[in-house]
Amino acid sequence: MEHAEASPEARKIKGILYLPQTAQANHFEKLVESFSCDIVYYDTDKVDDDTLNFKFLLPLANEAKEKEIDVALGFDKALKRIIIGYLNQEGKFLVLNAHQQAAMLVDHFLSYQRSDAPEGRIVIKGTILSQQIDKIITRNEGIYRESHVGYDALKDTWEREQKDGLPMLACDDRNHLLLHPDPVENAAKVIQLIQTLLERLIRRESGIFAHHVDLQLAYKLYGEKTFNISSEGQNKKIFDRFRTKPPSDSINEELVSISDFKKDLFQNKLTGRKGQTELGPADLVQLEFTSGLKISVELAEGGNKLFLHLSDYIDCYNKNAFPDARKNIHDRLLKIVVSLGKVVINLGN
Repeated sequence: MEHAEASPEARKIKGILYLPQTAQANHFEKLVESFSCDIVYYDTDKVDDDTLNFKFLLPLANEAKEKEIDVALGFDKALKRIIIGYLNQEGKFLVLNAHQQAAMLVDHFLSYQRSDAPEGRIVIKGTILSQQIDKIITRNEGIYRESHVGYDALKDTWEREQKDGLPMLACDDRNHLLLHPDPVENAAKVIQLIQTLLERLIRRESGIFAHHVDLQLAYKLYGEKTFNISSEGQNKKIFDRFRTKPPSDSINEELVSISDFKKDLFQNKLTGRKGQTELGPADLVQLEFTSGLKISVELAEGGNKLFLHLSDYIDCYNKNAFPDARKNIHDRLLKIVVSLGKVVINLGN
């Protein structure tokens, strides 16, 4: 997403880095000398990083408001996942979810100093990540690659693509962001990437929230929701029901394709075309519909957990309409999960 820069000089970035205590030996402070940035090291024995969300960055909220920061950037204990916090226009401290931060960083990665990579840049996208990423890659003439989710899967795909020698970014819906296979070196590159993004935004007198809204207007407003639909002793049955009897009429949607990674089988329901998936087997089935709705059902932790991932979009061309449009897409996803609960998830039917 190309933008004209408003002024050649950018003020210093105001930010907070939130790092595990174990990262103190890596001297990240040297990377942020050009920031007006504090580094907060958290106690890895006391902080839960299983899910990187608002709660994870909550200890920074008051300081973020007092200092009117541009960004709060948090890393998990292994330095493999990130979360971005920011202040909205009312000064409220918020975080980007994995889909939103991936969209913002992929757009910046592909559009920043494009002349430095004349042969192109590769983006490796996890299967469940927002379809908005596909649109960003296409419009910015990036090279699209797909991967199963998780750090190891992204890294394996990264290493296979490395032979081309092109700049690469890999990301998924679990907050992984991979610019280098070594976690410490990767963390350094992530900090540098976000620094250049913020410098661009500051020159335009913009910020993370305003840029997030701009991206939603430019690439359609996407909404994603994940639900834990685990049911003791029933997870495999529910998973198989999505694979063998995918919902369509019951949610008033026309099914386009089924990617049954368990069988390693792809089917286009409109053309009748069948074939193997490109990624190989996994406990995942994905259903795509003509409206743009995408349903992903993931059997995890050896069958102990079952997750339902929903993704859809709505057109929104006006910033003033953004709050209502965002609410509408989330309401639509909630209605769909209620319908699915009645016709697919409830095995009593």
